[in-house]
Amino acid sequence: MGCMKVLLVHNTYQQHGGEDAAVKAETELLQRHREEVFLYTRHNSEIQQFSKAQKVGFISQTVYSRRTSREISDVVRRIKPDVAYIHNVYPLISPSAYHKLHALGVPMVQVFHGFRPYCPQGFFYTQGRICEACVDGNYLHAITRRCYKESYALSGLYALTLAVNRLGGMVQKISAFICLTEFTKVKVQAAGIPESKLFVRPNFIYAPAWALDGNCRNDYVLFMGRLVPEKGCWTLVRAFERMPHVRLKILGTGPLEEPLRDYAREKGLHNIELLGFKSGRDKWDILRSCLCLVLPSEWYETFGLSVLEAYSARKPVIASRLGGLPYLVEEGKSGLLFEPGRSDELAEKIQFFLHNPDDAARMGEYGRRLCETKYGPEQAYSSLMTIFSRVRAG
Repeated sequence: MGCMKVLLVHNTYQQHGGEDAAVKAETELLQRHREEVFLYTRHNSEIQQFSKAQKVGFISQTVYSRRTSREISDVVRRIKPDVAYIHNVYPLISPSAYHKLHALGVPMVQVFHGFRPYCPQGFFYTQGRICEACVDGNYLHAITRRCYKESYALSGLYALTLAVNRLGGMVQKISAFICLTEFTKVKVQAAGIPESKLFVRPNFIYAPAWALDGNCRNDYVLFMGRLVPEKGCWTLVRAFERMPHVRLKILGTGPLEEPLRDYAREKGLHNIELLGFKSGRDKWDILRSCLCLVLPSEWYETFGLSVLEAYSARKPVIASRLGGLPYLVEEGKSGLLFEPGRSDELAEKIQFFLHNPDDAARMGEYGRRLCETKYGPEQAYSSLMTIFSRVRAG
């Protein structure tokens, strides 16, 4: 079989995150296997350059972008893609991409990085708690609760966008959906997507040999992620209040960075160190010397690339028993689980690894094997091509 022509569609975020990183990795994976990849992208930074006229038209274009419809038509006529591989269309590309691709007969594969079109906020989380009020299609809940960036206007815009396009058959027009874990599959199947359209395919990682190099002291615990309440940052810090003798290093930035610094200083928590954002070898050097990685999330994580990064460095993971994390962290094999929000239980799990370093090492080795098999690039490529072939065959 010849190479496949893949039209990859993605609306890039202003702040680069895990989803953008996954899209880049998917693009490189397909190109490495000599598939033809054509990118149709928009970047949210464009919004900052909008003229007054563009700002006035932003609402209608978010609901249905005529520009996207026109450009998608041109791209399809020019390259004749075998399949469209869609990651994110909000807000600039808009759901018009689905309607136009369907009209042109291009089969679509959509990845569920979050839970749109069933949640305007995208992650079934608002006002500090999990919420699935809009899943049946009544998006008024999102407006009254200001779910998107605590704004009535923006929440209303996403509510309108999802409502109009859902009534227009947006979901039905998509040929297949990729769920990053079984958890997402269960959620969206309950929302009405037929099981025949759902495929579980996790993100992947290249587990470099050099990730195992260097001095592994195993003398601190590590958190990597955005510093926001839903990531369980306060639960994390309070666990280490209980363990002043155990060091915690925090990699990441976000709205809670200064509040967390202030709290640690006021409480005299000298065992907690906030290092800001790190990438590349700097991040790997810190990861290689930790005892374990902690993910205390208090919302539905659909995946967690940092889990795979920890596994690559032979590090076990302690994660909350919520969302997709229990499907990534195999309890007793690659890490440990605790109830979200329970700082006391989190502290107990950390103490277990401190007192049982052989178990921590064994789980880290198991995680590394997972990266080389289940979460490796070859498995990811094979499963993606199987999905593409299925939708092409109708």
